[in-house]
Amino acid sequence: MGPAGSSTSTEAWGRPAVIVLVTALAVLLDLAFGTIAYAHLFYLVLILAAFWYRRRAVVVGVLLAALHVAVGSILYGTPGTGVLVNAVAFIVAAYLLGYLFEMAGRRAGEFHFRIGEAAGAACDRDTRRLIAKLSSRDPDIRYRAAGCLGDAGNPAAVEPLAALLNDPEVGVRWKAAESLGRLGSPAVGPLTASLTSENVDVRWMAAVALGDIGDPAAIPALIGALDDSDAYVRSRAALALGAIGEPAREEVIARLSGGNERVRRGAAIALGSIRGERTVEALIEALRDPDGEVRQRACAALGDIGEPAVPALIAALGTENELLRQGVIAALGLVGKPAVPALAMALRRGNDRCIRAGAVRALGEIGDRRSADILIRALEDTDDEVREAVREALGSIRKT
Repeated sequence: MGPAGSSTSTEAWGRPAVIVLVTALAVLLDLAFGTIAYAHLFYLVLILAAFWYRRRAVVVGVLLAALHVAVGSILYGTPGTGVLVNAVAFIVAAYLLGYLFEMAGRRAGEFHFRIGEAAGAACDRDTRRLIAKLSSRDPDIRYRAAGCLGDAGNPAAVEPLAALLNDPEVGVRWKAAESLGRLGSPAVGPLTASLTSENVDVRWMAAVALGDIGDPAAIPALIGALDDSDAYVRSRAALALGAIGEPAREEVIARLSGGNERVRRGAAIALGSIRGERTVEALIEALRDPDGEVRQRACAALGDIGEPAVPALIAALGTENELLRQGVIAALGLVGKPAVPALAMALRRGNDRCIRAGAVRALGEIGDRRSADILIRALEDTDDEVREAVREALGSIRKT
């Protein structure tokens, strides 16, 4: 048998063998000493199972729970409450550990590993041979072949790489998605189709790759992914729309005002990268959204846009809607020091007391000590609300 076959057969039986061996050791200790004190060794089994199988480790948890109850019955007859509680704990721990490993695996780089890959290894120049290697039983070979196909830039690799998004190894899946992103527009079709995969990893990886490509053809599918059941997929879809930029603006703005809560939150994230006058107007309007998280995302997006959003934000300080005023002040606080000159001018020359009071509160939110002189002069303002806001802002600045 060749190296690829040997590697696969070892992986196929090696992991279950380790699980069975450690479990058997724990049970033998239980039976030998007539106690269930050694059942905590089962948690070692659960950690290994969760690392290897993610949330599917719950199956191992169920089996361990059943085994624990059986051993307890052998030793003590009818299992007591403690045995049953431990059995339930095994199942819960298996699921939670699997979930945590699964979430960690979604972060590019944490499980973006290269199995035995030599630094700077040369790629085969033959695309057909590389595509054939994607079917290897050795994950190391699949990983390297996927990376080389992305470097080669041949559209013929699109479909084989798209199929690799379902690879059992998360590192291989990520490399396939990364390579599809480098192949550009020819990969948009398979990637948009992957946004509806049953596998959550496939969906978020496809969204990331579509953001790397930046083709407007992906906009409808990414808009749909803003309503995905998984929060991480929704955020990656939003960032991908932001990466596509201006061609996505109108569609995203429409969803910011007309989508459900999940869609509106994603639309706000996307608009933080798209920018432009229409974007700022839409985000300011979203600061009065009934959903608090939408308002928070809109506020953060305006902060990301920064100085270009300041004039419209200052104008919005004149609103009578207190919710909107609070959001505008918070957004100006996130813009920070670049907003100070415009706020100082609004404070000195503004005829609207609401704008002056809002400018003062925004300066207090920013907390720049250089604003102190501006605020001290504003203590002479004719409006009681403005003067009270100045005293509060000066107190905030002194504390920073």
